[in-house]
Amino acid sequence: MSADVTLGIITWKAKGLLRQLLDSINVHIDGMSHEIIVLDNQSGDGTVEMVEKEYPHVKLLKNARNEGVAPARNKILKIAKGRYILLLDVDTKVLPGAVKTLVEVMDAYPEVAIGGPKLVYGDGKLQLSCRPFPSLLNILIEGTFLRDWFHNSKFVKEYTMEDWDHAAIREVDWMYGASLIIRRESLNTIGLFDERFFYLYEDVDICLRAKKLGFKVMYVPHATIVHFLEREGKGMFHPRIVSHVKSIFRYLTKRLVWI
Repeated sequence: MSADVTLGIITWKAKGLLRQLLDSINVHIDGMSHEIIVLDNQSGDGTVEMVEKEYPHVKLLKNARNEGVAPARNKILKIAKGRYILLLDVDTKVLPGAVKTLVEVMDAYPEVAIGGPKLVYGDGKLQLSCRPFPSLLNILIEGTFLRDWFHNSKFVKEYTMEDWDHAAIREVDWMYGASLIIRRESLNTIGLFDERFFYLYEDVDICLRAKKLGFKVMYVPHATIVHFLEREGKGMFHPRIVSHVKSIFRYLTKRLVWI
């Protein structure tokens, strides 16, 4: 039986965050017909046992190893029964009306393949989650110490879109994959996530492919989801630097081919 929306969550060693997210979904699903799919990327921290005991209504997938974000998301997409799939990072929390609003907007705009809510930090402050497609210079500045040197420059502000008040619905190039709603039928044309992106840029890539095929990507500010992790605070250099750099080069290569 189909549902209005499938909520898909990947988790890895984040049992407490997952419990918080699942509880927020249960409270704020607003009567939407839905299913929840959780994929555990071999956490080994009791996550699987917690979901099985406390959330028996959740469909649980168990990876034998951590395969990365794109392969895990694709496993969810392949079995999702919802008209829409709302992908949520485990470090998010659903606020009242968010899921229902996203579904209603997607229903109202059939040309939109991918949508995303307003993201806020744990303290309620806006997270700048919308971006134009990045150039190599954008990536270098946002991912290194150069961000601190040029944070007030017009070039940086145009990329972070910080001078826009984020209060109006708007077509954008891409949004953070921490929370994306995808029209399931559009995947027949766009395809799944590129699994060669182990970590990061898989969200940029799928939005780029959607736009190149004539679909729209829409920012929906009247749906709000909390995102606790500062993605932009990670920078380019962190423990997964090798996979991150590989993802950067893959994205830039594909973008050059499509321009």
